[in-house]
Amino acid sequence: MSDTTSPSGLFEVRRRLSGLEFFQKMVAGEMPPPPLVALLGLKLVEAEAGRVTFIGVAREEFYNGMGVAHGGFAATMLDSALGCAINTMMPAGRVFTTIDLQIHYTRPLRPEAGELRCTAAVVHVGRPTA
Repeated sequence: MSDTTSPSGLFEVRRRLSGLEFFQKMVAGEMPPPPLVALLGLKLVEAEAGRVTFIGVAREEFYNGMGVAHGGFAATMLDSALGCAINTMMPAGRVFTTIDLQIHYTRPLRPEAGELRCTAAVVHVGRPTA
């Protein structure tokens, strides 16, 4: 099996497994998360066909000078969840990337929010976009 501690090792494993199999192994602790997910302290806790859930805490080092979490933390959590949800619908070897991300923040993310839960569900998967 490939070295799953490196991004290229994770990619090699993903090429051999469907997206659902890959993320189920991650939930089970058999695969490490990708480096950015680990860096931000996000954890994939659920993975089924077309749906994933991440949990995470906006740690103090993610806060700006106004005492709220930087929007990039929330955006990364949202993008990761949606990308992984779509990925659970993909066969072995099929890869893709986000082509658009639009977020409308409705309120600031403050320390008292505690643990965050982000669930993404696929609505449609087509050939060029999902």
